[in-house]
Amino acid sequence: MTNHITVLLEEATQALLIKKGNWYIDATFGKGGHTQKILDAGGKVIAFDFDHQAIEYGNKIFASEINPGNLILIRENFSKIFPIIESLQEDCQVGDIKGILFDFGTSTEQLKSNNRGFSFDGDGPLDMRMDDRLGVQAKDLLALIHVDQLDELFRDLGGEHDSRRIAKAIKNSPTPITTSKQLTDLIIRNKGKQKSKLHPATKVFQALRIAVNTELENIMMGLPQALEILANKGRIVTIAFHEGEDREVKTTFKLWEEENKGENLTKKPVVPTAEEIKNNPRSRSAKMRIFKKK
Repeated sequence: MTNHITVLLEEATQALLIKKGNWYIDATFGKGGHTQKILDAGGKVIAFDFDHQAIEYGNKIFASEINPGNLILIRENFSKIFPIIESLQEDCQVGDIKGILFDFGTSTEQLKSNNRGFSFDGDGPLDMRMDDRLGVQAKDLLALIHVDQLDELFRDLGGEHDSRRIAKAIKNSPTPITTSKQLTDLIIRNKGKQKSKLHPATKVFQALRIAVNTELENIMMGLPQALEILANKGRIVTIAFHEGEDREVKTTFKLWEEENKGENLTKKPVVPTAEEIKNNPRSRSAKMRIFKKK
C-alpha cells in the first residue's frame, strides 16, 4: 500500500504564520502531516477527525505531544468545531485560536482500504463511511434513491459524463449492488471508450463518498464556525481537491470580504508545484485558499 503524502505541506503551514506557543486547529487530522509541521514550528494543536482509525493512529504516534498538552485529538467532524473549542476555552485548556487549517482530501490509506468500500480495486462491502457512527452506507444510497437522483449525484458530485447510463444500470441490476467490485464491474460494462487516464469508476466512487459523508454540507457548516472562533488577524487555510469544495470556499471567502469580515489573501488559489505533482500525482487537483480575519 502506498503511504499517504501530505499535500501542500510547506505552503499551508507557512500560510498559518505559526508562532511558538500559539494554538492552531487542524480540522482534518488524517495522518497528522500538517499537525506535525505545526508542532515542529512550536505551535500547539487541536486536531479533529471523525475517522476512528485516524484518531487511534494519532493517539499512538503522537503520544509524546499529547501527554504534555501540546496536542489535543478530538474524534468529531469539523462541522461541530465551535461548541467544542468554546468548551475547551471555557475550561482554560486552550487559548486564542490563531489559525485553522482544513484539508478536505482523503488519505491514501482510506482510498485504498478494501474493507471500507472506498477502493474500486478491492471487493469489500460498499460502505464508504469515514465515520462508522453514520447510519447510511453507499450501498443504501444505491438501493434507496431514484434513478434521477442517482444520475444527478454522479453528475454533480463526480462530474461523471455517463451518469444516466450508470444510474439506470444500477437500478436495473437483477441483484443489489453491495460490494465495490460489483459496482466497479457494472461501471466498466456501461462506460464508453475511455479517453482519460482515470480509472472508469473514479468519478462515481468520488460522488458516492462525498454524498455518504455529506462533505459539502460539512464545509458549509464548518467554515462560518471557524471564522467565529478565530482570533482577530488569524487565518483560515483551506485545501480542496474537488470543484464543489473549492467553489464553496471561494464563494464563502468572497462573501466574508464583502461583509468586511476580513481579507481574501488568495484571489487565485495556490496550487502544487510541478515537482510536487510529479512526486505525488494525487496532489494535481489541489487548490489552497487563505482568508485573514479582520
